[in-house]
Amino acid sequence: MSTALSHLNPVATYEAFIMYHALNLISFLAIAVTSIIPAIASHVELRLLNCPDVAVFFARGTTEIPTIGTSVGPPFSAALTAALPGKHVVFKGINYPAAVVGLITGGDIGGGVSMANNVSSTVSECPGTKIVMSGFEQGALVTHLAINQLLSSIQDHVTAVVTFGDPRKDVILPGVLQSRRKTFCFHADPICAGQLPILPPYNYGADTPAAAAYVAAHV
Repeated sequence: MSTALSHLNPVATYEAFIMYHALNLISFLAIAVTSIIPAIASHVELRLLNCPDVAVFFARGTTEIPTIGTSVGPPFSAALTAALPGKHVVFKGINYPAAVVGLITGGDIGGGVSMANNVSSTVSECPGTKIVMSGFEQGALVTHLAINQLLSSIQDHVTAVVTFGDPRKDVILPGVLQSRRKTFCFHADPICAGQLPILPPYNYGADTPAAAAYVAAHV
């Protein structure tokens, strides 16, 4: 046997060995790819199927309990559900401190970043979802901060901006969003004039049915 093997060309034998295993590797990769691609496609399809029709990102007012507060968030969420029958609506509160210092300094920066990131990631994962950005009092300031961080391509997916007791109600929103905004402010409310409130906030919860109707007309 050793004599027979001595007549083999070692270079040719090595090349044949490499070719054999290379072909096996190519076959394995081909099988792996053909099995992975359908799995990825199925995952994407499942993710898109789970996307809501409307996603509302809401920032509560100063000192309100997380994450949607009590005075505006809950009635607004309920009003939206009633105004959009048959629609899959997700109402997500932005988790930020809502401390007094944030109101004094023009809104919590981290809250603005969080809202902007939530909006951007939703647009990326669910491009067909209608986005609504909303906030009450300091939450309105957080909404402004978030809007200023959005790319224009992301802004296009925001179909409505709704604020309550907005200290920056007179500030022009960028791009298409100015024409998609609705602000609820009582004339006697000092916060709507950019002043710190002394008395408890006005009852903006009473405006939530009108706010929901505005959103319904834009989604």
